[in-house]
Amino acid sequence: MKRMIPQKKPIIILPVYLMGLLVVLAIGFMIFRGIRKQAGNPIVLSASDVPRITAADAIAAINANEAFLLDTRSASQYQASHARGSYSMPYADIESWVDTLDKDAWYITYCT
Repeated sequence: MKRMIPQKKPIIILPVYLMGLLVVLAIGFMIFRGIRKQAGNPIVLSASDVPRITAADAIAAINANEAFLLDTRSASQYQASHARGSYSMPYADIESWVDTLDKDAWYITYCT
């Protein structure tokens, strides 16, 4: 009869590494959220902090291709009438389109 030599089972370390990575990511996310909560969101401004420009300045910027004109009304309102050269970006759908905008571009929004 052959003698059986006990073999060591390979230690599976991958799940341990994945759990450690998950813990590190969770802690990092919580720290990030805490810092953003304390410092505020630098991207989103209150209505009083948003710079206002005159219609003449907006027209000049659009004609010089220095800015994009965004109509934030509903799509049906945009279809009824809109400023020439404007893009329809309904405010109700802001979460779906805001991340597609170039952060370095100048956008002029209007809603009436």
